[in-house]
Amino acid sequence: MKFLCVLIFITSLICEQTTGTKHSIFCHWNTDSYDRKGLSYFNSWTIDRKLCTHFVYGSVASLDPDGSGALKVINEAMLEGRGLLTDILSMRRDNYQAILSIGDKKGDAERFSKMAASLRKRDQFYVTLTKFLFERGFSGVLLNWEFPTQHGGHFVDRHNFITLLKELKIILDEHHFLLLVTVSARLDKNTLAAYDIPRIAKIVDFIILNSHDSHDIYAQQVNYMSPLRGNGSQSVELGIKHWVKQSKMPQKLILGIPLFGQTYTLRDQSKTNVNAPSKGPGLQHVSSKRPGYMTYAEFCSQASKWTKKFDKQAHVPYAFKADQWISYEDGSSISAKMRLVRDQRLGGAMAWSIDADDFSGRCGERYALLKVIVSKIGNPNVLTTAAPTTEGIGLCPREGLFRNMWDCQAYYECRDAQRTDYECQDGDFFDEEVGECKPAEQVKCSNNFVTWRPGQDGYNFRDLPLNLKVVD
Repeated sequence: MKFLCVLIFITSLICEQTTGTKHSIFCHWNTDSYDRKGLSYFNSWTIDRKLCTHFVYGSVASLDPDGSGALKVINEAMLEGRGLLTDILSMRRDNYQAILSIGDKKGDAERFSKMAASLRKRDQFYVTLTKFLFERGFSGVLLNWEFPTQHGGHFVDRHNFITLLKELKIILDEHHFLLLVTVSARLDKNTLAAYDIPRIAKIVDFIILNSHDSHDIYAQQVNYMSPLRGNGSQSVELGIKHWVKQSKMPQKLILGIPLFGQTYTLRDQSKTNVNAPSKGPGLQHVSSKRPGYMTYAEFCSQASKWTKKFDKQAHVPYAFKADQWISYEDGSSISAKMRLVRDQRLGGAMAWSIDADDFSGRCGERYALLKVIVSKIGNPNVLTTAAPTTEGIGLCPREGLFRNMWDCQAYYECRDAQRTDYECQDGDFFDEEVGECKPAEQVKCSNNFVTWRPGQDGYNFRDLPLNLKVVD
């Protein structure tokens, strides 16, 4: 028995050393982004595979609107004509998991409810689903029936959801397919009533905890999309702890991280704090063309024109410009959520969606938000850039993150001899030892320099001190 325990320990250690991490990083791709314009246009060759362990494909197939329970392809031309199937097969050859997401479209919740309540419709779903997974080369399915009993559902959905999962798991296991589900991490009474958490956790392979649906963009008030703390039933931290306690299987829980922003139109431009009156969704962006929605790339490219704030209690950023208001994620808010993933020993995180990240690097680093996730819970080796063929000179003599010598709040990253500047939120300083922004009182940093304006008395070009900061 002792020998067996030692063998298990050694095996687990080898596996962790091989993968570089014990956390999974799921990368959700909303394939509707194929039809976006300009900086939001996303295609398969844009993907950086090394950043993810699993890829989840949304808006590929859905339940047939005819009510039969069968699976229906949404856009066959995208699968065939745009080479998506070829990319999925390539993923599988390279040992990546390709997961089909079902339930991304309007009306799917009601169709799920009707399908789960009927044995005949469930059978039709199982047959068409397994056929699709086989023919298209997928390795599993994510059921995105996030709100059983709501949005056209019924109180019996709680029971029918378990029946659906039990039957489907038996079928998928026979063919070595994975089964995942998306659930809401909200703690309001109606949402909690929809889930038999212990039984769900026992059946499925992974549970995606959706943290970004905490408020309706058509509501009368602006609110944070994914607050870490506070906001009662909408707290990501409390939601995670509840699912950990009830499931007793934290390793199956995957925290969803939104890489897009939720936007509102303010009713009164003088009121910009959370819970300020709202007229409804924000204006749609010219690229993504969706009211109440903005990708991180769309926002960061114009962020200098917005007034940016950070709520330290909720630990999330927000910004406003004229009557437009946005709740989004940044490096600090994602880092805090990844600490929670580690502390609660979750199975990993899901970037939702990678097509909303700054994947082209218009604002600095390519996949800036996804790389924060990877740096905190993934394999850090995939972020290590090979040494440049020529020696770095000037502002970037070596690779890494560095604090600005003149400003404790500012820092920059050197990669391939190229410098990208960043700034911590007000009240925070950059800590070089840990490579992240922290409260100023926790960071040892003094702005020990002499300011001087050209033409000002006191210094000339022969006696400029080394700690001189020239200002405009």
